[in-house]
Amino acid sequence: MLKEIKLIGEQKKVLFLPPKNPIQIKGVAGSGKTTVALYRAKHLLETQSNLFQEAKIVIFTFNKTLAAYIKAVSPYISGGYKKDSDNIEPFSRKGLNVDIVNFHSWAYRFVGIEYNSTIMDWDKVKVINQIKIDLKHEETTKIINKSSDFFIEEISWIKGKLFDNEQEYIDAKRSGRGNTDRVTKKDKITIWKVYKNYNKYLKKINKVDFDDYAILSLNKINNNSNFIQPYTHIIIDEAQDLNKAQMLTISKLVSTDTNSISIIADAAQKIFKSGFTWSEIGLNVRGGRTIEFKKNYRNSFYIAKASASLLEHEKDKSEFTEIETSSKDGNKPIIGSFNDEETEFKYIINQLNTLKNNHSLSATVILSRTHNGVGYIKHHLIKNGFEIEEIKSSKSVDYNSDSIKLCTMSSIKGLEFNNVFIIDLNDEIIPLPSGFIDEEDEYHISTERRLLYTCMTRAKHNLFLLSSDEPTRYLFEIDKKYIKEA
Repeated sequence: MLKEIKLIGEQKKVLFLPPKNPIQIKGVAGSGKTTVALYRAKHLLETQSNLFQEAKIVIFTFNKTLAAYIKAVSPYISGGYKKDSDNIEPFSRKGLNVDIVNFHSWAYRFVGIEYNSTIMDWDKVKVINQIKIDLKHEETTKIINKSSDFFIEEISWIKGKLFDNEQEYIDAKRSGRGNTDRVTKKDKITIWKVYKNYNKYLKKINKVDFDDYAILSLNKINNNSNFIQPYTHIIIDEAQDLNKAQMLTISKLVSTDTNSISIIADAAQKIFKSGFTWSEIGLNVRGGRTIEFKKNYRNSFYIAKASASLLEHEKDKSEFTEIETSSKDGNKPIIGSFNDEETEFKYIINQLNTLKNNHSLSATVILSRTHNGVGYIKHHLIKNGFEIEEIKSSKSVDYNSDSIKLCTMSSIKGLEFNNVFIIDLNDEIIPLPSGFIDEEDEYHISTERRLLYTCMTRAKHNLFLLSSDEPTRYLFEIDKKYIKEA
């Protein structure tokens, strides 16, 4: 249920960080980062407006579902916090009157892209497949036999890094693409050919892809000598999932008088294979300009500990924030391994009915790694008389209703629920097979592990981790003392 939250301790401290120049809030899942971002926006709106200039504030997110959730929460945000007092004295009405938008929606409007001019994922696959066929007769590297998904992901990385030519790509360290470089120089030459042919095809049919949005936005800004920055303060939530091109674009939208950019990030919840350093973008958030939130306020003790134990299998935890649990109460997460979807579904129905009978069904979500999985559970829930709502970018969601929410795992970032069911945690589904460069692609395995961690930490009270076939490797990585079997 959506409600007003009172900031405490380190959360309140963020409000009074300098209103000029970049700051970074690093924090663990459940530490209230998104909430603090909204209160920071409210505080800036109240304290940085004057007779001569009104504060113009925008909150950027990576995906549309989080932007929609923030809009739903914003009416409950109040101001009036005092730096040296616990008294709260609002001098404006409750609510947050600022722009809230995900990056692609903003860029879509800014550049003026036509409705039908963006190539969709299924068409990308067809295009890449044809390019691979055309190049096979002249290529001797095995990389040409990789899946279309591999090339689509690599093209996305190239565009996100803003490489101008083949040599830049060849020379680049694969920051954000894993520590082990399995792609050779010869491979990169082949990949660059696919990339160039792909761009030529898009130009021929007069289309762009989503990764072009940032590039087109940058070009429009850089080519306009009269460009006026539209915002005095920018707040970026889940910044770890944006790429260099997107972050660089956003950084050019803030007034040079304030250079006020508040960056909210958690490296442990980085679920997309982008990568950049703050210095690449020209942002300095070192030293006192970074605050870490270590305390997890959302999850019960066992959910927090089970989730953290999964992260212990990460090889590089250098950017992770140390987790402090807030309590020792609550239920242990339940792991259920079933032989088929039908048996798994019957278990879900029984658990939902138990929650309903205990008046605990509100704020329940069921997650699947794939859209097909969401469609399957949706069909059966409706058939069994449950009210459902899908969390999708194109639909508004009533987070105060008792309907069961449905969502893909990759769209749940930033949200929280009392009860979370993660279904079909099967070996052939997660890690997603199409994302592998080779059989033991450590970076892909890591990315999918962090995705599951992110989803687990959405749960406040009850967490169910269910498989309907051979269980994923990740279920065996969770420390058994923090879970129980169904």
